[in-house]
Amino acid sequence: MMRSPSPLRRGVLALAVVLGAGVAVSAPKQDAINLRFGLRQVNLTMRAEDVTGQHFQMSRKDKGLRGRTAVGLVDVKFEDGAVKGSLGPALVNLKVKRDGDTVEAEGGFGGRPATVKFTKDSLEIYIRDCTHRLSAREAGRSYSGQSNCSVGDSGGEAKLWLPDAFLEASPEEQVTLLLLAV
Repeated sequence: MMRSPSPLRRGVLALAVVLGAGVAVSAPKQDAINLRFGLRQVNLTMRAEDVTGQHFQMSRKDKGLRGRTAVGLVDVKFEDGAVKGSLGPALVNLKVKRDGDTVEAEGGFGGRPATVKFTKDSLEIYIRDCTHRLSAREAGRSYSGQSNCSVGDSGGEAKLWLPDAFLEASPEEQVTLLLLAV
């Protein structure tokens, strides 16, 4: 006759399954932009033809991005040194420059002022009254630091992981994806 496991053993087994699943879920996906600000987490899977995630469906074609995000419809085109288009009802007009390993952008993004400075050693983003200052944990790939934001649950410690597809994208697309993700 087969005995059923005791309630204690069943509880330990259930806890082990839940903890194991939690570790698997929290590990960054290798093909995704993984971003965590305080209580907020964004995972954007990048492929050659699109970028997708929760509340984020974007196609990558014709030197631009087109689709929808939680903040609205996006239709932007990448020009040499510029990003132009719209985010919801507001305009996107960014000037982007690359100097060696440094990418800098400044301008309007969805009707709000925005700046991005991205190097292998650090990343600084300002948009929607929030400043995110991150330092490299793994040069050019993984960053962590502080977010100072009074909007919602986006303040506190921040972590960012960037996939190969992001690193291979143009500076204009990199800046746009970072601003859309935050």
